[in-house]
Amino acid sequence: MTTVILSSLTTTQSTKTKKSKLNQLWSDVEKKRQRNQRYQAKLDDFYHYFKTSTEEQEQEVCFATEKWIHHLFSFIPRKTIKGAQREALYDWIQEELAILEANPFNTVNTTELRDTFTEALMADSSNQPETDSITDEELGHFREEMSMMLGHDLDLSDEELLEMVKEPQKFHDYLQELIAEKMEDEHSEGEDDIDWGADDFFSEGNGQANVDSSHNESSKAFFSDKQITKLYRQLAKQLHPDREMDEVKKSEKSILMQQLSQTKKEKDVIALLLMAQQYLPNHEMVMDKDMIERLQATLKEKIRQLNIEHQELQYGNDLKSVIWQKFGGGSKAAREKELRQYRDTLLRETKALFEKCQEIKTVKQLQLHLKDRANASRFEAQLLRMDPSELFGFDDDWF
Repeated sequence: MTTVILSSLTTTQSTKTKKSKLNQLWSDVEKKRQRNQRYQAKLDDFYHYFKTSTEEQEQEVCFATEKWIHHLFSFIPRKTIKGAQREALYDWIQEELAILEANPFNTVNTTELRDTFTEALMADSSNQPETDSITDEELGHFREEMSMMLGHDLDLSDEELLEMVKEPQKFHDYLQELIAEKMEDEHSEGEDDIDWGADDFFSEGNGQANVDSSHNESSKAFFSDKQITKLYRQLAKQLHPDREMDEVKKSEKSILMQQLSQTKKEKDVIALLLMAQQYLPNHEMVMDKDMIERLQATLKEKIRQLNIEHQELQYGNDLKSVIWQKFGGGSKAAREKELRQYRDTLLRETKALFEKCQEIKTVKQLQLHLKDRANASRFEAQLLRMDPSELFGFDDDWF
């Protein structure tokens, strides 16, 4: 059994195998922490540069898209747009709305846009058959129109749908509920989901989850160790802002107390020890065999977590990582060239959207575009139904 002070925990060299292993693990933790901090700083800096140089052009595209969507809205009441062309119009509006909603720099109120879309559809007499004499076929057609608009099947019985046809406000309320649910789901996914981009990211498959659970339980148990509990209390006493008279230092300690509280919440023994090394360097701990083994296991877990964090920084689907993946490669000059080309593309898209608003003024002009879109959708549907041998002209002699 050995008593050590925290300041020497990561630096003391020993010929004992377990102590040397402990020193190496501490060193690996610190190296990987610094690596992740450098990578995060790189992402932060590039994201700030992207916003400064390119956000304005992103928002201009969004404003132009909003105007184009309103322009398409104006054609919904036109009764000469029928059948596949009307479906193509709805699909076009949905496509533009989805593009606008997906842009992280968008400042346009897309909820209001969707409300306007819904109101335009409800006001469209072609979507509102006479309710007193509506047939099953007409109700089915109305269901198809609404399903196409939403992008998925309506979860409504014929009786419920007929009631909403008779009372449009009920259908409007139903659509608002669907939109709210969709926004909530997307927000939840954005916070909680990590797309690693590969199903076999962890080579051990389901077994890795069991290892993770085991490590987490080990870390939680270690955090409850009497020595760790004592260390936490002494740190809390040392860093508590109420014990500080100087206002600047009081503010600094408030931040440190938040960090300390976070270590307790996450049961992060390593973060706690690192804070203690800085603010209680002379604190003594009894390092018996059991303590050393438990500390080694916790350090290994920390290294694993830091490696996962690094993978997430590199290949994650958060905005900063995605922007770096798309534009951050190569030299500084290459990155600037890539961003300059991207800004030029955004400017061209903005110009093209405003030009379409000016050029497509009549139903006849719009119908030419709707016909092309309807034909393209029909061709794609045919391709999906075709056998691959028919698509590529294979016959039995090829096999």
